[in-house]
Amino acid sequence: MPPASPAQKASSGDPENPGGFQHIPALDGIRGLAILMVLFFHLFASNPDTGSRLLDLLNRIRESCYLGVNLFFVLSGFLITGILLDTRALPHFFKTFYARRTLRIFPLYYGVLIVLFLLTRPLHFIWSGWPIYYLTYTANLALWTVGPLNLHAFNINHFWSLQVEEQFYLVWPFLVYRIKRLQTLITFSLVACAAILTLRIILVALRPRLHNLYLPYSPTFSCADNLLFGGTLCALLRTPARQSILALAPRVLAICVVILIVAGLRYHGLLWETNFFIPTFGFTLVAISFAALIAMALRRGSKTQQLFSNSALRFFGKYSYGIYVFHYSLETMLNSPTRLYVTSHLHSKALGVLAGACVVMAATIPVALLSYHFYESRFLSLKRYFSYNKKETSTPLQAI
Repeated sequence: MPPASPAQKASSGDPENPGGFQHIPALDGIRGLAILMVLFFHLFASNPDTGSRLLDLLNRIRESCYLGVNLFFVLSGFLITGILLDTRALPHFFKTFYARRTLRIFPLYYGVLIVLFLLTRPLHFIWSGWPIYYLTYTANLALWTVGPLNLHAFNINHFWSLQVEEQFYLVWPFLVYRIKRLQTLITFSLVACAAILTLRIILVALRPRLHNLYLPYSPTFSCADNLLFGGTLCALLRTPARQSILALAPRVLAICVVILIVAGLRYHGLLWETNFFIPTFGFTLVAISFAALIAMALRRGSKTQQLFSNSALRFFGKYSYGIYVFHYSLETMLNSPTRLYVTSHLHSKALGVLAGACVVMAATIPVALLSYHFYESRFLSLKRYFSYNKKETSTPLQAI
């Protein structure tokens, strides 16, 4: 194994991540791509058969951009596994990890839920038994019969992906801590990915008999392979195969993308609800593709790294959490009225769709900025009490 090189640490006065590691700019850009894909998917939803080849093609592409969530998963698996591997020899490993994770995720998530609970009586929300599942980060499982969630203009259905990550990170740190050999961890991850693919195949085959369409998609046991492929890449880059993996990444990405394009042409997009291939082997190829993209972004001086180091993508990456949390409610409130107004005055549905998306974006970004700088940052600053930059570090930390 190559000699470990000291990981770059954030300065003790870094307000963005006190006591942690510096962000790799290109990976911030990949996070920005992920949130832009989600925004495109949600904000530009429209008639899939417009009669215009160009608009219909754009809509097919939009329908496939739900995969931005998969990109979030793979990137999260990569980054968190790196932190776990680089700090598992430090004192207070679990305490530090979970405290820092809590300070980043819980304040905004539970803050939104508390506000919605307070608005329940005056706005006549109908929760239908869902609060216990949202409070316990388990609504994504949806393995039970629960009534419709009706919060009127507020939409938190997309919180399922946040719940997937938190469920995964209840288990993953213990495995990384216990499995000392990188090769064993890599083998375990790949076997787990194969098991999840097998489970998805079974669930999709049984889909006509299932009461829940989302079983092959949103439960953690159906989509954790995205996080595992990210973690596998992270572990592989800490082995002697690092340079080979980085060199091979463009070919892997090209092969997977070609297969997915062929599948998209065959099935009129990458929709997972209506065919067998996409939610089974297709999801595996998507995860591998995104892992390869991350590897390409780590190649120093490469065009991919330069692309994702772009300041605009990094901006969206920095504020992606707030944008993700708030955009769906703002879309529910603003998109349709804007579309109707523009369409009725300009007699163009295409302009109405564009205007609606722009208005939602114009509202979402300031809300996310305000949330980050006046609310989330207060909690992020507390990370300094749970620092990775301990003097008692017993082993050098490896750079990603």
